[in-house]
Amino acid sequence: MPDHIHQHNLNNQSKQRIIGTIVLKLFICLVEIIGGLLSGSLSLLADAMHNFTDGMAVLVSYLARKIGMRSPDTRMTFGYKRAEILAALLNSSVIIVISFSLFKEAYFRFREPQEIIVPSMLIVGVFGFIGDLVSVYLLHPEARHNLNMRSAYLHILGDALSSVGIIIAGTIIYFYRLNIIDPILTVVIALFILIQGYQILKQSTGILMERVPAHLDLAEVKKKVETITEVESLHHIHIWQIDEQKFLFEGHLTLNKDMKISEADEIRKKVEKILAENFNIHHPHLQLEFSYCNSQKCE
Repeated sequence: MPDHIHQHNLNNQSKQRIIGTIVLKLFICLVEIIGGLLSGSLSLLADAMHNFTDGMAVLVSYLARKIGMRSPDTRMTFGYKRAEILAALLNSSVIIVISFSLFKEAYFRFREPQEIIVPSMLIVGVFGFIGDLVSVYLLHPEARHNLNMRSAYLHILGDALSSVGIIIAGTIIYFYRLNIIDPILTVVIALFILIQGYQILKQSTGILMERVPAHLDLAEVKKKVETITEVESLHHIHIWQIDEQKFLFEGHLTLNKDMKISEADEIRKKVEKILAENFNIHHPHLQLEFSYCNSQKCE
């Protein structure tokens, strides 16, 4: 009973941290929009959009995580884990669109530089930096245990770096009157967002397209399994992912001699052990055969 209560409290703490982070990010976004409009700083508006998308990313990730925790049923036999992948795809697509809109705004600002009220820019920049540090603190415990939340944590860490950039840019403008640094910083922030968005888009698309996980080599898997004496060949191999951590495997296993079902089952267990210990693949689906490769080509 005590363990159950502890787990319940831990879940409540996680929920409070995540909701607190979302509220804080949206508040920072509002302050930066007001500060950007008052000061004329495009980089502040760019960072406001960055904070908004990251706040939404945390919200979507949290909702997807809740959905993904649902148990498999007769309609969704693999469960709901891919809800988190769909959330990642949505977040990354929005981030990429926003980054290009920032490039466009920076281009117009390069052509027609505007006067910037530096004190407002610096005050809001410092406020944003403090808020980002609090957000990093709130999400850090979640990032250690969940890959989905870790990606949101890295986004917020990037926000803190953007805030540092705004403070530096404001200082340069104040002392040297180089207003051009504002659109330059906007381009840097937009490029940072674009790279992050592309990486997440690539990973989520690969999972949804059932691509072989990047760390797995089909040839290496085949070679390792075929070291078992009784195994003639492993072919018709398929490896894909449900989410970031769960890998699925199916393949045909040709044995080099006829044997009892009980003996063949021992071979299957050996293969499962190799897959689990060497490639982190659990619960594979294996079809055992005999003399298949004598009449057909094994691939």
